[in-house]
Amino acid sequence: MELPVSANKPEHHDLPHQPASPSQFPGSRINVFAVVGLVFLTIYFLDSAHRSRHDPSALAFLGFVYSDSVMLFVCLRNFEKLGADCSPEKKERAKAKVWAVASALNLALAWRAAQIMPPMPAVVVWLMAGLVTLGGFYGLFIYRDADDIVAAHDCSLAKNKQVPSPEEQV
Repeated sequence: MELPVSANKPEHHDLPHQPASPSQFPGSRINVFAVVGLVFLTIYFLDSAHRSRHDPSALAFLGFVYSDSVMLFVCLRNFEKLGADCSPEKKERAKAKVWAVASALNLALAWRAAQIMPPMPAVVVWLMAGLVTLGGFYGLFIYRDADDIVAAHDCSLAKNKQVPSPEEQV
């Protein structure tokens, strides 16, 4: 008898806590790549803000992109901190925050790019931004992996204290 594909996957929530990755400072939970990325983002923002100091709309756009990017760093970090014992509602709220911030950044960049393009490529940019935003929503909130469906089904059976017959288990 062949095992289902999900039986070959390791259970990630059953694994013991992993040691800090090499990208983290020793004895700390700070990710080196995140810090470097944030420093680079800040330097680039300051340089761009200095160059466009006489253009208020460009400064407003830069300020939004910078603050949105920092919020995305924070939201992703908070989402990563959630453990397996966290409530599903809290995880859904954290995913919603990540999606909202990432979508705002995506649409702002599409808006700015579409401003400098001819009409047809601008339409393509807006379509791609819309598809990415909707695809992210679908991937984060609507789509359920086969393992999630099986786990939810097993959980509902346990709640109802029903034991499936051998025919149903196959």
